[in-house]
Amino acid sequence: MKSVFTICLLICFLFANMPAQQWVKINQTFNPLGNYTPNKGVFVDPNNGWLKAGPNASVFRTTNGGKLWVELNNKTALGTIEFIDTLHGWMVGRILPGNDYNIMITKDGGKSWNRYSTPAIGCLTFFDSLVGFAGGSNNIYKTIDGGITWDTMSIQSHVGKIGVYDIFFLDKKHGWTVGGGGALTDMGFILNTVDSGKTWQYIDSMTNINQAITFTDSLHGYAVGGNPPYSDGIIQVTSNGGLSWMRYDLPCSWLNDVVFTDDSTGWVVGEYGFIWHTTNQGLNWTQVESGTTSNLYRIFFFNNGETGYILGVDSTLLKYDNTVSIQDEHPEGITSYQIFQNYPNPFNPKTIITYQLLKSGNVTLKIFDILGNEIKIAVNEPKEIGKYTVQFDAFSLASGMYVYQLRVNDFISSKKMLLLK
Repeated sequence: MKSVFTICLLICFLFANMPAQQWVKINQTFNPLGNYTPNKGVFVDPNNGWLKAGPNASVFRTTNGGKLWVELNNKTALGTIEFIDTLHGWMVGRILPGNDYNIMITKDGGKSWNRYSTPAIGCLTFFDSLVGFAGGSNNIYKTIDGGITWDTMSIQSHVGKIGVYDIFFLDKKHGWTVGGGGALTDMGFILNTVDSGKTWQYIDSMTNINQAITFTDSLHGYAVGGNPPYSDGIIQVTSNGGLSWMRYDLPCSWLNDVVFTDDSTGWVVGEYGFIWHTTNQGLNWTQVESGTTSNLYRIFFFNNGETGYILGVDSTLLKYDNTVSIQDEHPEGITSYQIFQNYPNPFNPKTIITYQLLKSGNVTLKIFDILGNEIKIAVNEPKEIGKYTVQFDAFSLASGMYVYQLRVNDFISSKKMLLLK
């Protein structure tokens, strides 16, 4: 087994410095009305998403960002659900009470579905409407006809059973997959392909089991999961394509999904409402308030990281929208104007600035260098009473001390922030 470095991260996870809540729970309406408990779902853009929910395993679709979900003509939804656009989607799972597996395919956004027999597969990823990969028990499969038929790929010989939980492709040649054995005490693994999925090689075996994996380029990758039989959440980071991994043990439960919106900025979600955030390629991770204790299982981002969704159990849907300011849900609780310390601080290259308004007015938020030269106008528009967040990107700036200043009505306040590159 290759070396896995365990790092003490107490300094990195100081809860007293958690940033203001950036995720807001969406109040969802289902048509027909009912108490539904979605447990699988997917978004393909800021407006369009699908959920598998309800006592009859129905499929619901939204076209307005999760505010309204309309039941589609389907009462036999399977386990995993994936879409690549507003038309092409797949569901795959076991037909209970037996052991047969089926895949259901739609080409009209879920209005109609065709069913086919498949091997025992549980996770899916598709390049387009025809070419895709699936992970199953002891095998990885490929389809070139949209999921109707599947061919078994070659996996390097390995002792023990494996279960593939996630497959990620950086491009059509380079891919990675993660999973674990058949029992909680079995070791996890990471596989890699460099020939478009024809062959898969073991690049690491681990004592922990990984649930999801992503790479931002051919070198920098991130895998998340847990440490059986305990409940520790684990993030693993590589900067050499997976040859070695740096391990972060987080004070939380299992982690289920990981997404990066650029080379430096990443998000991780897990059970009991845990959300973790990094802005420096995974070197430090900070807990972000979610406002829920429900288990969170998938995260999606669009518009270069400006808009995001998190799906969870108990009809949980959280939204992150950096294209508009987020108002406090209880503005009557605001008793003063205030600008908060940016987070993270020091930062590289992005940070969040939060401020609150006691009264409506024209707001200006400006960034200055330490000599007083104006660098950027981050906000210059009327705002209502409430709490707001702004993301500042200092990608093009040099390391050093900067000042941000809030002006609204008769209120003026400034704070310093440190950019370290």
